[in-house]
Amino acid sequence: MKKTLLAALVALATLGTAAAQTKMAPVAPGQNPPMMGKGHGKGHGKGHKTPEQKADHRAAKLAKELGLNADQEAKVEAILLAENKEMMALHSKATPGTRGEMAPEMKVARDKYDAELKTVLTPEQFAKLQAERAEHRGEMKEKRAGKMKMKG
Repeated sequence: MKKTLLAALVALATLGTAAAQTKMAPVAPGQNPPMMGKGHGKGHGKGHKTPEQKADHRAAKLAKELGLNADQEAKVEAILLAENKEMMALHSKATPGTRGEMAPEMKVARDKYDAELKTVLTPEQFAKLQAERAEHRGEMKEKRAGKMKMKG
């Protein structure tokens, strides 16, 4: 009786762990696989989104933050999609030793898409976007400085 009960418990435990395992979805060409491991749990690992998903998410966020109307949101999403695709192409050309060399090309691309955004947004909305970007850059600098202190 004990052996049968023990065997049933082992079988249930094995079945439960096997059912809990998931398969990773296939990754489309030009995409990064989702990140797994430390610090890449729920809400992390943004590398697995398609350019379309990134543009859609960012356009929705900007619509909320800047108060865009439906027409503006659609135009902004199209601009962001083109920017995402161009940036992805630039990143794919870069190698670890040449990333710094890509900076001028990336700046030209960003400036081009900023000029397009400027035609869609009102001057107030564009100014607010620029202010939010500057704030974000400051936060990232602080975050990087904190990481450098931890290493040193």
